[in-house]
Amino acid sequence: MERTVTVLSRRSAIISLAALVGLLAGALVARKTSDAILLCIAIVGVLGLAMLGERAFPWAVVIVAVAPWYPLIAGSGEVEGPIVKQKVFCAAIAAAALLPWLWSLALGGRRTRPSRGALLMGVLFGSLGLLIYETNGSASELINTKVVGFLFIGVTFLCARRFGDGRGWLAASFGGLALLLLMGVYVYLKAPSDRVGYFVGYPITYGALIVGLLPAALLFTSRRSHLLAGAVAVASAALLVFSESRSAWIAVTVVLVVVVALQARAGNYRALAYVASIVVILAALIVGSGSLHKVIERRLNSSVASSQSVTHREFSYGYAFRNIEQRPIFGAGAPGFSGEESANKTTIGALDNGYLSISVDMGLIGLFAAIIPIGVALRVLGRCLRFGVAPQLELALVLGIIGMAVVTIFYDSFYWAQIDLLLGGMGGVLSTRIARIAPVTAPAPGLRPAYGRRARVKLAL
Repeated sequence: MERTVTVLSRRSAIISLAALVGLLAGALVARKTSDAILLCIAIVGVLGLAMLGERAFPWAVVIVAVAPWYPLIAGSGEVEGPIVKQKVFCAAIAAAALLPWLWSLALGGRRTRPSRGALLMGVLFGSLGLLIYETNGSASELINTKVVGFLFIGVTFLCARRFGDGRGWLAASFGGLALLLLMGVYVYLKAPSDRVGYFVGYPITYGALIVGLLPAALLFTSRRSHLLAGAVAVASAALLVFSESRSAWIAVTVVLVVVVALQARAGNYRALAYVASIVVILAALIVGSGSLHKVIERRLNSSVASSQSVTHREFSYGYAFRNIEQRPIFGAGAPGFSGEESANKTTIGALDNGYLSISVDMGLIGLFAAIIPIGVALRVLGRCLRFGVAPQLELALVLGIIGMAVVTIFYDSFYWAQIDLLLGGMGGVLSTRIARIAPVTAPAPGLRPAYGRRARVKLAL
């Protein structure tokens, strides 16, 4: 009976919302047709996600993260800004986290236990938002993807705690990765000489998104077909090479090392064999393919040590440490300040290290707030190594966060809203599952696990 009432209430809410959309769309058509079309697309998307239930949250986060907000092919090699207005992009970022959360609240979905840590995190990010507003002196200055992306690390993290079951993350990661790969293949075929990935902002952003989604996508495909999982791994490796993102290559290497350590600690030698097979296949593919081999050779040759990116990072470290020493607590109070200063002093408008950038701009308080999801992932990883267990969903999310965290060492990742959404969403889900990671309890001597419950029932009778 209760289930019937829930279904009826959900159906009534959908019908009421559809009627409201019809009225609004009709009013907007008379005034501006383009606004009506955008509204209808947005509402259809909301209704579609609403039908997914708790799976709507990961799908919304991933869709916004992988959407081509920038031109598919960058003619000049640099992208000045998104092809949509900043307010539209910022609205999509906010909607990805808040709409599924609000819908879940309205329908009385899963409830999370109150947490003082979550409350303190909300106060922390709220205070940082107030600090940014006071520094800029205008609310309109907050409608910027850098500001919104940074603040929504915390918002997405807190919203994700309501969806701690993690339903939908594997399928959404595979769907998002498939879109990234398809768009990457299209761009490569159209412009083979250009770096792949400008449609998400920059090729390094593209590499970070692939690294973040790949572990969960591989887990999703391996449960269905090992051949499909191998194809996804090979295609992802090829597109990472064509993105020419060396930081993403390093991140993949670190993730593989972590996987080997975890599986060896858990004694899962079959998984180690799969990892070794994938590495051998990828190495053979890169060596045997002339185009892939040339890209890697060009990006890793001896002149890299004196390249502009390396020399700029040397400048960035000195500049950042001097500024952090002068303003260690709250920094400049404005996201993007270090990038603007770097552009004034050099030809590159970034410090190329997300941890240093956020420390200069928002101080050590801001750095602490930004790395909360990374800290949660490291805590989960530590428990897995300690207890010698390898829970699949948790490790898929942990590896994705670690991959993006490694890229952040070489890139201003915290100012790319797409990466922020993934970090916050994955970290929030993991924060509710830490207590579930415990050592495997062995059955009582002489008691077969499959019949443990039946035996206890007989004793009770």
